Amino acid sequence: MNNINCRINKDNNMPYLWDSELWSDFTAVMEYLLWAAVEKEKIINQGEFADDFCLAVEDEIQEAEEVIKRRMKLSDISGIKLHTTEFFKEFKLEPIEKFAVVLLGCAGADYEFNFVLSSEEKSKNVHSPTVEMILRLYSMIQTPDLKETALLIDVKGDFKLCIEHNALNKNRALNNESFQIKSALLSYLLGESFNFSYKQPYFKEPLPELLIYNDVLEKAVNVANNWNTEHKAIALYIYGIRKSGKKLLVSHLSEITGIPVLFINWDDVINMPEDKKEKFFDTISIKLRLEKGFMCLYGIPDFSEEKETSYSTVFSKLLDISSFTVVLGEGRYYFPVWLSQNFMSLELWDLSATEKISVWSYYSSIYNADSDVDSNLNGNKYVMSVGEIENTFATAYLTSVSKNDICVKAEYITDAVKQRDAGKLGAYASLINGSFVWDDLIVDESVKRQMKYICNQIKYRNVVGEEWGFFEKTPYGRGVSVLFYGPPGTGKTMAVQIMAYELGLELYRIDLSKMVSKYIGETEKNISALFDKAKHMNVILFFDEADSLFAKRSEVKDSNDRNANAETAHLLQKMEEYDGMVILATNLVEQIDDAFRRRIKFMIPFRFPDESTRKELWHSLIPDKTPLDDGIDLDFFAKEFELSGSQIKEILLNAAYIAVSDNKPLGNEQIKEAITWNYIKYGKQLTKDDFGYLA
Repeated sequence: MNNINCRINKDNNMPYLWDSELWSDFTAVMEYLLWAAVEKEKIINQGEFADDFCLAVEDEIQEAEEVIKRRMKLSDISGIKLHTTEFFKEFKLEPIEKFAVVLLGCAGADYEFNFVLSSEEKSKNVHSPTVEMILRLYSMIQTPDLKETALLIDVKGDFKLCIEHNALNKNRALNNESFQIKSALLSYLLGESFNFSYKQPYFKEPLPELLIYNDVLEKAVNVANNWNTEHKAIALYIYGIRKSGKKLLVSHLSEITGIPVLFINWDDVINMPEDKKEKFFDTISIKLRLEKGFMCLYGIPDFSEEKETSYSTVFSKLLDISSFTVVLGEGRYYFPVWLSQNFMSLELWDLSATEKISVWSYYSSIYNADSDVDSNLNGNKYVMSVGEIENTFATAYLTSVSKNDICVKAEYITDAVKQRDAGKLGAYASLINGSFVWDDLIVDESVKRQMKYICNQIKYRNVVGEEWGFFEKTPYGRGVSVLFYGPPGTGKTMAVQIMAYELGLELYRIDLSKMVSKYIGETEKNISALFDKAKHMNVILFFDEADSLFAKRSEVKDSNDRNANAETAHLLQKMEEYDGMVILATNLVEQIDDAFRRRIKFMIPFRFPDESTRKELWHSLIPDKTPLDDGIDLDFFAKEFELSGSQIKEILLNAAYIAVSDNKPLGNEQIKEAITWNYIKYGKQLTKDDFGYLA
C-alpha cells in the first residue's frame, strides 16, 4: 500500500491571514480523504482488511484538524476576522453538514480538485459532489449514523440555505443527488465581499447632510440600538411623500449604528418568478446573517383588499428574514401592521413653508444661485420635498451650464419646476400657457389690488401661518380659493393667467368633460384623483364655467338628484382640504350654490367696462408696430359701442386682417366693418346712424 500524508504544514504556528489560506488547507484535507477513500476501496477489493489503513487515515486527519484549529484560534486572538470563522459561528450546522459545506466549497473554489472529484463521479453523470460521495468521504473520519444520513437526504434548516440542489432525475437514487454551494456564499467564504449583485441606492461619500427630520433619525437610532442589544423582532415603518429623504435617513441610520443595510425594492420581489423568489429570499437571508445587517424594504404599495392576501404572504416572508426590518412607504395606512408584533411608525411630514425656505437657502448656496432666486418666495409657493428641491436645482444648474452662465437664475428654477410637473394631471386638465402681466389687465384698480393681495397669501404664508401662528387655529382649509364672476369677455381668464405668471406657477384648466361621469360614484373618483395628483404639484387649478359643477343643489326627487348633490358636496370637501390655489370663473354667479359661497375665500366681480375703461382698452390693445390711419378715432368707438374687452380685442384683430387684405393701414373703415360682423354674430343689426359722423 502506497501511503501519503495530508499536504498540510503541521509545524506552522502562524495565524491565518486570509480565508484563502484556510481553504487551501481545507482542500488539502479533502484531497487526502479522496485519495484515502479510493485506496480503501482497492484494499477491500483485494480481499484484505482496511482497519489499519483507516486508523492511519484518522490519525492523519486528526493532526491536520489540530493544525487548522490552532491557526484559526491564533487568527481570532490576533484580531483577524476570517469570514469562514464568522460563518460557522452564525450558521448552526451538524458535523456532517459542516463537512459537506467544506467539501462543496473546495469543489467550487479549486478547479483541479473539482476535476478529480468529478472524475470519481463520472459514472453518475454529475459534476459536483453527491450525497453518496459526501457520506463516503465522511466515513473515513467517522461512521455516519442514520440520523446524519437523513440530514443529507432531507435537507433543511441552515444547511438548506447554503446549498443548491441539482434537479433530481426521477431515475436517480436519492444518494446520487448532487449539491453545489451557493456562489454568493462561496465568494464570502473565500474572503471576498458577499457576491450579491442587487442594485443599491447610491449616495456619495460622505453621506449628504440630512437637512430635516433629524429628530426622526434619533428615534430610529434608538429603536435600532434596542434591537441590537435585545434582538427582538421589530418592524420600523417610515413614511413620507416621494423624495422626502427616506432612503437617505436609513443610510444615516446604518452609518450611525454601524449596522449594514440592504435595500430591497418591493416591485422587484413581487414581480419575480416563484422559482427565483425563494432563492432570492435565501440569498438575502444569508447576507443579512453574515453581515449582521438589517433589511430596508421600499416601494410599498397601498395594501388594497383585493391584493391583501397575496401581498401579505410575501410580506410576511420578507419580515421573517431579519429580526429588524425598516419599511418605507408614502402613506400612513399602507403598512399592514398585523404582520408584526413589534411595530412602530415614524412620519417624514410634509415640509412647512419655514422648513422649505431653509432648504431652498441651503441649495441656493450649494448651487451658486443668482441673487434673483428668492428662497422665501420659493419656499412659500412651491410644494416640494427636500429631494425634489435638490433635483430642481440640479436641473436648473444643467440649464445654466448649457447657457454658459456662472449662476443659477430664477428663470432656470421656474423652468425646472415646470419640467418636473409636466403632464402629471394627464387627461383631467390642459395647460394654459400665458405671459400676461398686470399692465395688460384693464379693470378697476380695486380688482387688481384684491388680486395682488390674493397672490400675497401664497408669498407670505409662512409669516402669517407659521411665524404668527394662524395655522395652529386652522388645521385644514389653508388653501386659497377664488371665484371670478362677471359677464363674458370682462377679463376673468386673463386675470387667472396673470396671477399664475406672477407666482411662477403653471395654470391648468380642468376639463369638466373628463371629470363628470354618468356612472354613479365615478365623478367623485375623478375629483379625488385630480386633487390627489395636484397635491404635490406646483400648479393653479382653474375651473372655467364653474356653475356647471357648483350649481345650486336641487330638492331630492330621485336618485339622479341625490347623485348630483353628492358630487357637488364631494368637490366642495376636496377643495376645502386642498392646500394649493383653486380659481373658478363663472358668468352666472346667481346659479352658484350657497354652500360653495361659504367655502370660497374670495369672490371678485368683473364688471362690464364703462366708457373710460373701454377707451383705455381700445388704445392699449393695438400693438405699437401696427400702422394706423391718420384719421382713426378710437375714442368714438369707445363712446358709442358698449363692448367687452374680449369683443374689442376680437374686433381689432379682424380689422387688422381687413386692412392688410386691402393693403391699407388700420383705420375707421376696417374697424366699422369688424364691429358690424361682431354684432351680427350675436344676432344684432347696425345701421349707418349707429356710426354717427363716420357713416
